[in-house]
Amino acid sequence: MAMVKDPQSLRDYGNRKKRSRRRKVFIFTLLLFVLVIVGVIYLVKLFNRTYHNYEVASSEPNTEENIVGYLEYNSSMVRYSKDGAVAYDKKGSLLWNGAYEMQDPIADTCGKYVVVADRGSKAVFIYNSKGEAGRFNTEFDIMNVEVASKGVVAVQMLEGDMSYVWLYYLDGSVVAENGYHINNDGYVMDSALSEDGKKLAVVLMSVNRGKLISQIGFYNYGEVGQNIKNRYAGGFALDQEEVVVPEIVFLDNDTVCAYKDNGFILFSMPELPTVILDKTVDNVIKSVLHNSKYTGLVLEGANESKQLLLYDLKGNNVLDQQLDLDYKEIYISGDEIILYDNLTCQILKASGKEKFRYTFTTNISAMFPINHLDRYILVSAEEIAEIKLLE
Repeated sequence: MAMVKDPQSLRDYGNRKKRSRRRKVFIFTLLLFVLVIVGVIYLVKLFNRTYHNYEVASSEPNTEENIVGYLEYNSSMVRYSKDGAVAYDKKGSLLWNGAYEMQDPIADTCGKYVVVADRGSKAVFIYNSKGEAGRFNTEFDIMNVEVASKGVVAVQMLEGDMSYVWLYYLDGSVVAENGYHINNDGYVMDSALSEDGKKLAVVLMSVNRGKLISQIGFYNYGEVGQNIKNRYAGGFALDQEEVVVPEIVFLDNDTVCAYKDNGFILFSMPELPTVILDKTVDNVIKSVLHNSKYTGLVLEGANESKQLLLYDLKGNNVLDQQLDLDYKEIYISGDEIILYDNLTCQILKASGKEKFRYTFTTNISAMFPINHLDRYILVSAEEIAEIKLLE
């Protein structure tokens, strides 16, 4: 005859299983929480380490014959010269090599694209992660060039008494044509193309009754712009005479910064432009720096002092700090401000904390971050090296 289990025993057994499962869930949750806390603490310490030395992880020979400059490019770099452009990976190994002949090459990069153009001539070459992606000749002489992450190219040109800013596809077909009569509209000082290639900002400088007047025009080539006459999304005239705006950039796809000779103007432009901040400074501006998170100025003060002002994209001042390195180059990448003279390099966090300072034995041609932690590309006339920072 089969035995029948006591109902009370069955309930006790079920309750024990439930308690056991709850204990396991609690222990697992506790361990996961501890691991997350330990991981956060480790990352905070890692991001806030201070380094005083370095070691070379790998290196490749470098030659700087006819070299014009270097560009940061997808955690690596591009070197361009009168004879061609070369892209390297973070180890210093060749990614692609593009050949051309130019008298005065200028270059820009966005996303996977690099554009190189011959200033004063008409040649434009575009490269992506696989090498050459397109080439074409412009209608007029090139003054400046910029590329978007989708491969659209903005070319600033000059012909007689006309200034132009045209947008091109990779194959040289024209997206948009903008022309400005210098005597009526003014001379194009600079232009800026959004990351998606659908928005354009143009700075015009004209003379009215002997006074310099600067104006900024905004264009929208996206869906919203289809309903706007001539794609003109709005304009902004500076209320101060004799103020020059030599540079304008898209910080991210929806934020524009126009650098005046006495400050900067920050615009929001998801579709149509509005002013976020109009900042005026009294001291002479030595340098401007920017990326997709910040815009900044370096001001010259008394006794060769230098003051770094850094702002976020909402116009908030996030850093006001004195600099003691008489640098030849300064730029911002991620949350790091990198500056160097011939031999000495300094890296500051956006908080103002010094991350690294070192005096090398060879001249610094360029330095770019690889992981924004402890690995960088250090370029000299002799080699391209991947270096690891040491505490």
